[in-house]
Amino acid sequence: MKHTLAELLTKSARSLPPQRPGRSAFRLLLPLFLEMAERGHTASSMADFLVQEKEIAPERRVSACRSIRNLLARHSA
Repeated sequence: MKHTLAELLTKSARSLPPQRPGRSAFRLLLPLFLEMAERGHTASSMADFLVQEKEIAPERRVSACRSIRNLLARHSA
């Protein structure tokens, strides 16, 4: 073995950096997106809203639209 047991225990005792808790960067906005979808908004209009509120850069709009669409697909009934 390359490492001793003490080294392995020391390495495993260190905490990992925070991992992405969800599959989407927009997971925290899910309640907002669900409410907007219920009122008839599309993923595209939700991405436009995020651009308007300066939450995302305009060049990231298409990627955000895809992420929102996938997020809503995973959480729709």
